Amino acid sequence: MKDEELIYNIQHGNKELLEKIIQKYYDDIYRFCYYKTGNASISYDLTQETFIKLIKYIGTYKHKGRLKSYLITIAINVCNTYFHQNKVVLEDLDNNQTYNKTKLDEIEKIEQNDTILQTLNKLPEKQKEVIILRYYEDLKIKDISKILDEKVPTIKSRLRQGLEKMSRYLGKEDLY
Repeated sequence: MKDEELIYNIQHGNKELLEKIIQKYYDDIYRFCYYKTGNASISYDLTQETFIKLIKYIGTYKHKGRLKSYLITIAINVCNTYFHQNKVVLEDLDNNQTYNKTKLDEIEKIEQNDTILQTLNKLPEKQKEVIILRYYEDLKIKDISKILDEKVPTIKSRLRQGLEKMSRYLGKEDLY
């Protein structure tokens, strides 16, 4: 069943279909929240809050766009509210994490991902959001523009500037 059909049926009383939407998009929203926070536990809570807001306001959903974009917009707002309410300062990822991986290549991949996440967390919030939406959520520039309510050239500029800063932080000439 397509998203539009699911929404229509939910809005007309079939609330059991909410579970299908949650199952379909849970991992995407969790991943987005994780990239924003760098903390698994907080990301879990923020993902739950995102879907609670969807459930609360599903009756007013009228967007003809993609449901995933709508959910990411909610997740952005939920994350921003969390940071504002808790006056959270993003710091380096938790150095106390232990990895029970035995393969050297798996450990190296984890280290690379941590380095990228740490670098991403050094960017200004607006550049960070654009990079997460483009490369981790695989959204098109046009969709990001709609989600963030900014013009396409602004999104392209933030993306370019963010990638350039990440390149400098990582000590690489050309990241993209």
